[in-house]
Amino acid sequence: MTDRKVAIVTGASSGIGMETALEFSRQGYAVVLAARRLKQLEKVARQCEQLGGEVLVIPTNVEDETQVQDLIKKSADTFGRVDVLVNNAGYGVFARVHETTEQEIRQIFDVNFFGVFYGCKAVAPLMMKQRSGHIFNVSSVIGKRGTPFHGAYCATKFALVGLCDSMRVEMKPYDVRVTCVCPALTQTEFFDHSRNGGRAQSSFQKFKGMMPAKVVARKIVATVGRKKPELVFSLGGKFLAKISALCPRFADWMMKFYHDDLMKKLSDKKIDHP
Repeated sequence: MTDRKVAIVTGASSGIGMETALEFSRQGYAVVLAARRLKQLEKVARQCEQLGGEVLVIPTNVEDETQVQDLIKKSADTFGRVDVLVNNAGYGVFARVHETTEQEIRQIFDVNFFGVFYGCKAVAPLMMKQRSGHIFNVSSVIGKRGTPFHGAYCATKFALVGLCDSMRVEMKPYDVRVTCVCPALTQTEFFDHSRNGGRAQSSFQKFKGMMPAKVVARKIVATVGRKKPELVFSLGGKFLAKISALCPRFADWMMKFYHDDLMKKLSDKKIDHP
């Protein structure tokens, strides 16, 4: 048991998840770190402890519903409550839609969508009973507007936006908040862990000034308890989401330039596409 508020963060071994866990520790939370890489989690745990936080490490593969259920149960059993769940675990696939295999799209949905669904499903009854809590589901700006070469990833993130919209209303009677987090390009290991990652990384090398993961983390922590349906990051990200909703043909025109630039880069590197 603890007198502190308790936050569970999945995908906590690096990137946005790691920075979010560290920020919760700075704010005095007890933090539960979940991811598959135990050694990385232990490193993050030591950093959290140095910031004065209470820490529980639970290696978790979010593709496995039983492991996610155990994550929520062990957290509640250890600390007596769960105040925040940040569903952050995920990865990308770099390929055009017709190049994406059925196995690839099923696997990315298992992690990016079902991993989040399992977390929401497991924590909701607990938070409803508490009549308090906040769930953050990390989608993406390209969960608001699809982009070329990221169709599978975009599909999972669009699905999360819909899931959040539904759950946010369902949880209102219980004073449980649900916020959809839509970062723009962020300085993380995302491209390193993307399927066909070398191709994705080479195509994004021209982008400068990626958003630091700390910016996303601080915004998430600052939003706890607030009635905030979405967090959409960067002016460019907000513009892309707005223009896609208001004038999708113009958004398509913009994305065509992006598509052609990627195709040229791939051609220059002599990477064949069917």
